[in-house]
Amino acid sequence: MTLEHRHIRLEGAHNVRDVGGYPTLDGRMTQWRRLLRADSLHRLTAEDQQRLRDYGVRTIIDLRLPFEVKHNPNVFARADDVRYVNLPLITERSETSIESRARSVAELYRLMLEECQEPIHRTLATMAEAEAPVLVHCFVGKDRTGLITALALGAAGVPAETIADDYALSAPLTVSLIAEIRATLIRLGYDTARFDRLSPAPREAMIATITYLNERYGGVEAYLASIGLTAAQREGLRRLLLT
Repeated sequence: MTLEHRHIRLEGAHNVRDVGGYPTLDGRMTQWRRLLRADSLHRLTAEDQQRLRDYGVRTIIDLRLPFEVKHNPNVFARADDVRYVNLPLITERSETSIESRARSVAELYRLMLEECQEPIHRTLATMAEAEAPVLVHCFVGKDRTGLITALALGAAGVPAETIADDYALSAPLTVSLIAEIRATLIRLGYDTARFDRLSPAPREAMIATITYLNERYGGVEAYLASIGLTAAQREGLRRLLLT
């Protein structure tokens, strides 16, 4: 299925897309209008918001930090017809945070898998029990959202190669957003070296992440069990994506 079929074009967001239509290892298929992944929704127009409502979105999980939410509030935060929940995946940004320590995108994801297990657990457990369609987002829709989406797709039995293909779709969709963020950092006097190191969405980074999960934990399913997701919650993730 092409990017054109899964990308939801909105005026106020760049990287909103459906992860339906992916075959699983046991011959099933992820369903459309069950799980969406996105960048920040703070700029959505009234028409954008209605389009997501018409698409059926019922639950929005915002993975951003509190300061991101404060400065750029999600437009659905006060909605009465959509459940909104803020579940920060990375708990801080500082000179010692994982984003500061990561030397590559792949290393960032390994650090997230090891050091963000409690928020990963909380996010996936919430998804497993949420009313669908569920939309998960961060700011760019690549790293925090990318890792959570990869784990959910892995739980559903989607092959590593397909998960990596889905992840890499962020690259063409976020070119202008990445450029905008970089220009803002330069204007504010920040060194962009870290941003430049972590801003790409190389397919190989997701392949390396899944390889790490296989070698370190014995696969996505075993990783999810190791961080405390119950069998019922893991089944809930499969149900979210497959039914």
